[in-house]
Amino acid sequence: MVKKFILNAILINVCILSYIILLIGLITIKYLSPLSIVLISIGYLIALIFAIYCYLSKKSLTYNIGIIFTIILTLICLSKVDSLNKTYSYLENIYSNKYQYTTYEVYVNKKNPTYNNLKKLTGKKIGMLKTNNYNVKEYLNNISDIEYITYNTSDELISALNNYEVQSIIISKEDYNNITNQDSTKSKLTSIYESKIKKLNNF
Repeated sequence: MVKKFILNAILINVCILSYIILLIGLITIKYLSPLSIVLISIGYLIALIFAIYCYLSKKSLTYNIGIIFTIILTLICLSKVDSLNKTYSYLENIYSNKYQYTTYEVYVNKKNPTYNNLKKLTGKKIGMLKTNNYNVKEYLNNISDIEYITYNTSDELISALNNYEVQSIIISKEDYNNITNQDSTKSKLTSIYESKIKKLNNF
């Protein structure tokens, strides 16, 4: 009996540790807004309190429900950690500080409402800057099958979209905001997707 309780106590600690690792990822990458992270953490805390309550219960049924619930909660956290780490390599980055996480947006012409999400761009051309193009391609390949065309400067990228050489472009928020000589063209564009993408620190 004592062994059983010790093993289940270990399970609860693994559950807590898995969420801490997930939380580190969410905060490091800034994958979600601070409010969303707080709300998720409150939800997790409530779930954890329920699991501990069941763990301390003298009723066999309640105790077993608590164990099953804790296992499910742990597996959810671990699967999210695995998914996030595959995309952003954040566990490696804790020690290496190899990457930074930059917000990228996909833009299309407002005149063409057909391309209102990434799936609609399957088989179409997307323009991107040569800087960080490997990680951008790696990220997008998990979402849609798009043909990539690279450009040297942000101005070339905007012009390519304006001249219909590509159906969309993907550019970091910082690079997009730094474009000042094509404001009239930028006003004709609309963002259909936004996400964090890892970027080597030396770029």
